[in-house]
Amino acid sequence: MRKENHYDRNRLSALDVVLFVILTLLGLAIILPFYNAIMISFVTEAEYFRSPFILFPKDPTLEAYRTLLETGSILNGYGNTLYHIAVGLPISMFITFAMGYVLSRPEFPGRKLLYLFVLITMLFSGGMVPSFLLIRSLGLMNTRWSVILSCLLSTYYVVLVTNFIRALPASLLESARLDGASETTILLRIVLPLSKPIIATITLFYAVDKWNEWWNSMLYINRMEMYPLQLILQNIINSYQTAQDTEIASADAINRLQTFSMGIKMAAIVVTMLPIMLVFPFLQRFFVKGIMIGAVKG
Repeated sequence: MRKENHYDRNRLSALDVVLFVILTLLGLAIILPFYNAIMISFVTEAEYFRSPFILFPKDPTLEAYRTLLETGSILNGYGNTLYHIAVGLPISMFITFAMGYVLSRPEFPGRKLLYLFVLITMLFSGGMVPSFLLIRSLGLMNTRWSVILSCLLSTYYVVLVTNFIRALPASLLESARLDGASETTILLRIVLPLSKPIIATITLFYAVDKWNEWWNSMLYINRMEMYPLQLILQNIINSYQTAQDTEIASADAINRLQTFSMGIKMAAIVVTMLPIMLVFPFLQRFFVKGIMIGAVKG
């Protein structure tokens, strides 16, 4: 009689213990720097000077956040960034999915040539100077559209959407065509409802890109009231860093300035990453499926 081997789910093997320890250490290596950054933003200068690594603040303070609100136009920066997302995100999603659907259809004339052009732009770009001259020639300098249009489309996201749509059952799309559905109807009523994972993934990608955008704003905008959040925070941090580097005072004064500058930096990190961290859990269940299907299928 053959003896069957059954895996005991309740018994931990040596490999399970080793993997658990390794994954725990990796998790701590990822979480602790973020946690320490948050704690530093709440401590006083003297407490940070005594111990740069802080688990629990003994004397928590909101001085760094108060300084951020008083020094720079943080609320105005939030408004500009949210405007870029509210206006640019729907346009980016529309163009990305329309282009991805076209590139996924084998019957589209010139599809391979167009797809080649898309892939070339992932390796080569016109550069900063031609982009600047183009924006200036269009009369978009010092306008929000200069930022929105300069980061409107990502060819990598187009490739992800193309591969995802290509993986959908071809028979489903063909049956819709036999029933007289137009390509627009197929895209809106069949493809998009089946593309929720990749929609959530690309939406998160574009939102993070536009939330972190500061380079194009620095190039095309020189009006402080139109700066996005990231550029305002960068200017605040640079101003304190410059003051730290040029301060002529005693060692104690320099140490106070240094710790205060570090608190400003950590508070800026928290202000920047907190909104995205609040949104991510709602899209996480779609994220893995969308990125895996969009990246692997082809």
